[in-house]
Amino acid sequence: MDFAPKVFVMERSYELSKEEVWGLLADNDRMNQYIGLFPVSFSTVKKDGQGIFYREANATAAGVIPMVWQELPFQWEEFRNYRIERRYVKGPLKYYTWNIELLDTSQKSESRQTTVRLTAEFTPKNLMGLASIYAIAVKSMKKALDYLDDYLKSGAQKLHEAPQKNARHKIDLAELERLETVLRNWPVEEEQIGLLHRYLTEKSDHDAALMEPFKIAEQWEADPDAVLRLFLYATKSGILNLSWNLICPNCRVSKSANTSLSGLTADFHCDLCGINYDASFDQFVELHFSVHPAIRKAYAEVYCVGAPIITPHVKVQKIIERGMSARFPVPETEGNWRLRVLQSNEMVYVERADAESETAIGFTDGGWSESRLLPVSELTVHNSSGRDIVAVLEQADWSKNAVTAAKVTAMQEFRDLFSSEVLSPGQQIGIDHVTILFTDLQGSTSLYETVGDANAYGQVNKHFDFLSQWIGKNRGSVVKTIGDAVMAVFHLPEDGLRAALEIQQNVVEFNKDKKDPIVLKVGLHSGPAIAVTSNDRLDYFGRTVNLAARIQGQGMGGDIVFSRDCLDQPKLRALVEQDGVKMEAFPAKLKGIEGEVELVRVVVGDGEILEALSPYAFN
Repeated sequence: MDFAPKVFVMERSYELSKEEVWGLLADNDRMNQYIGLFPVSFSTVKKDGQGIFYREANATAAGVIPMVWQELPFQWEEFRNYRIERRYVKGPLKYYTWNIELLDTSQKSESRQTTVRLTAEFTPKNLMGLASIYAIAVKSMKKALDYLDDYLKSGAQKLHEAPQKNARHKIDLAELERLETVLRNWPVEEEQIGLLHRYLTEKSDHDAALMEPFKIAEQWEADPDAVLRLFLYATKSGILNLSWNLICPNCRVSKSANTSLSGLTADFHCDLCGINYDASFDQFVELHFSVHPAIRKAYAEVYCVGAPIITPHVKVQKIIERGMSARFPVPETEGNWRLRVLQSNEMVYVERADAESETAIGFTDGGWSESRLLPVSELTVHNSSGRDIVAVLEQADWSKNAVTAAKVTAMQEFRDLFSSEVLSPGQQIGIDHVTILFTDLQGSTSLYETVGDANAYGQVNKHFDFLSQWIGKNRGSVVKTIGDAVMAVFHLPEDGLRAALEIQQNVVEFNKDKKDPIVLKVGLHSGPAIAVTSNDRLDYFGRTVNLAARIQGQGMGGDIVFSRDCLDQPKLRALVEQDGVKMEAFPAKLKGIEGEVELVRVVVGDGEILEALSPYAFN
């Protein structure tokens, strides 16, 4: 017996903007958990005969009805609509679609009102399926709209405050409070401990199991670095666990998680994009946290793997069948855009036009008909290939606000707390951009001759502490000491230069009341490097490291030397164009480098050493 499809439409208006409604309804994991739907397990990506990929989903409805279906890619236009499509393999249904449309129905320019139209189509397989449509599916539609009502009733001011089901998780409060006492031994503010306590006791399992410090800092309206340090100290105290997640550079979704850096591999595979990638500390390795199971057993149940909120950089995603076309509006927001076909990863870059303008572009088995598009406000994409495709319009720039491995491994707190966190032997992970700083004592040999080995050794060790203080204060860390020299690493070049300036500005105070004052040479350089394990510590090697050491060798004492190219960066130029800082360019021949290199020497204070230099004008 064949059953006809059943179509249901529900519509309701809310005193909310389209952006707010989108933020709530496009977060399917949170919404589905709230309205009481069942968690789902998903397979890796598979393909059907038409070329469209899908994931096979397994779930148990109402606790007793086993269901298996093919979950096709979501389709959406951000802030406007999205569509879910399922083809059932096992269970009481054959087919199901869910469409949400957001309509701006504000009558006045200063008001905000959005009408939500929810359309669902169900094709039952049998009488049980017909009954379940009315008993479960239609009720779920109503609950989805009630979710928005509950958000309004709760008085929430921000999306992360969206209502949650009453917590059923068990918290070992005695253990949490005991470990918070341990946490207080670290340099952490009491207010932050209180915020973390409330988060771990009040948030859902999903939130407690997937903690991203910079996102949480935004919710707390707190300094991101301070929250990251709190999480590191909380991990060391036993309140949290950490994991290293490999993030695909295209879909920007976590592909695997490792509890230690030693578990990372130099490359990984994304089943959604169908491509192997080299791991990179800069973007593709991120640090996440979760509550320790001794305090609370929290699991990130999966309800959805394709929701728009999971890939917020994708503004439009559509399935385009063979011979068909689809419309792609280019967002008005600033940024670089690209049109990409999932799985094949053929892409073309797009610019947004100030005025309304349309253009068409075709996709064939050989790729796109254009390599780059002139400024346009709307695209029509025609699929002339021999298969169905999934095309996305997405932000081309990597702008995710995340704690990358490059950032956290350059922090002194991380190196001090987790010195055992190293890569596996022989493993190398690339870093696209890192800043290396070298210091050295001028005349250290004469210091040992003058004051004796014991006194000189003590003074050298104190100078190491002095350097560590200013390096750590500027979000860097000491990698190692080499004799009297120090090698340090920074995630951002402005942090490295600021540390160098503060070191030279404060060395006078360090030398106060010392019979034999120290004179420091400081050099730094930025560029790509590789991270490796050396002498049981995380270390850095490559051309950037070698250049930083050679540049430091050009120091005369009391100065800072770096590449002339650094002054092209506004943040770095602003640091050296301040009162009391003098700078001058000069050419240098560096060992192992062909030709002369343009360098800059910076001196803080009187700068008598500049008199020995031949001046070179700055442009």
